[in-house]
Amino acid sequence: MSADPNPYRHYLRWILGTAAGASAAVAGFVLLVDPYGLYALADIPGFNRVKPPVERYRNEIRLARAERFRPEIVIAGNSRMEVGVDPDGPHLADRNAFNLALAGTSTTLAVDQLRYLARGGRPPRHVIAGMEFVDALTNQPLPPGTVAPVQPEPPSGWRAHAWRADTLYSFASLKDALVTVAIQRHPQAAMATLRGHNPLLQYHQAAATEGYAALFSQRAAENTRKLAAAAAGGLHVPAVRAQAAALIDTAAGANPEVAIDLVIYPYHAQLMALFEQANLWPRFEAWKAILVEEAEAGRRRHPAARIAVHDFSGYGAIQCEPVPAPGSTARTRWYWEAGHFKPVLGDVMVARVLGRVDRRAPAEFGFRLDRGTLDANRDRIAAERAGCLARHAALFDGVARDVERELGRRTASSVQGRQAALDTAPTVE
Repeated sequence: MSADPNPYRHYLRWILGTAAGASAAVAGFVLLVDPYGLYALADIPGFNRVKPPVERYRNEIRLARAERFRPEIVIAGNSRMEVGVDPDGPHLADRNAFNLALAGTSTTLAVDQLRYLARGGRPPRHVIAGMEFVDALTNQPLPPGTVAPVQPEPPSGWRAHAWRADTLYSFASLKDALVTVAIQRHPQAAMATLRGHNPLLQYHQAAATEGYAALFSQRAAENTRKLAAAAAGGLHVPAVRAQAAALIDTAAGANPEVAIDLVIYPYHAQLMALFEQANLWPRFEAWKAILVEEAEAGRRRHPAARIAVHDFSGYGAIQCEPVPAPGSTARTRWYWEAGHFKPVLGDVMVARVLGRVDRRAPAEFGFRLDRGTLDANRDRIAAERAGCLARHAALFDGVARDVERELGRRTASSVQGRQAALDTAPTVE
């Protein structure tokens, strides 16, 4: 017998076969578990029904799910809407709603999402969009002639679909599939619904062990640092106008009879007081007026559309919910912390937008804004503030101290930086 000219041939075949089999097994496991809710091959309680929050390809996966549901109502915005509005809540469960809101994103992404749905031939009949005041702030005054930033074009061609291969076959997708199986019997594990709601279930454990005071305190520190940096800045008016107009034009261009509700968030009183102390209040009022103007302009461009602005900010009984004292085991009803409201508040907010009755909220919660009601809205908030201050003066005092401390820290840091620059500057002899 002649010797095999390639003695490693069978070994290489075995290696390749084993690798191919392992790859197929990984892909098959991910396909069956479906951690991203893309395939719907199996829905097995205790195995894969509960899905973890999506941490990669967040927008792509969210849009792929939306394509499957073909929603009539779309929720857009940032983490406040993602956490606070449940499409399966009592006022949306019968309306085929989908939550496209994503943490850390702006109105620009919402516009891209609506364009994507329109290209698929099924634009929503109703858009409820959370509008974020903080995104409109700048840390420095805007120079004259500033225009809205040019947004990059979304990927196209094969690049727009490459994520699908990575979510089916990769170590990251295998890990997410294993996490999916692991969380099935943990009722307070982080999860998200297939319709896009992240209920922050993990906060229940954090609140039980640390207390709500710690959650509010941590968020207050983050908000104070961020907003104090904008105390001497400006308002990016061109960007606000461009984003609001693009949102309206995209939704109404795809569906001329669309309903568009621009929602000003129900910021907790702690955050509202921070707007005051950081010298942001005049910009807050100017920003609201711009949204009203853009809504009016949108109605002129799209007369068949219904376009409205709703102000849920203020110091009413809901927004002025007391912050539990340190060490207290008391629970809050409406807010996780000043930055995020609970789904129960999202439910009553949606009820106001849809014109439905929800007896859990006071009648004055939610104010329809137009050019003729801006002054009345300011009066409303001023009256609510007086009542909130009378009941919870310590909240306002605490915010004032935090902002004063942060502004002092920033001033001292700036002085030290200038002095260091002078000390290292070359000496002219």
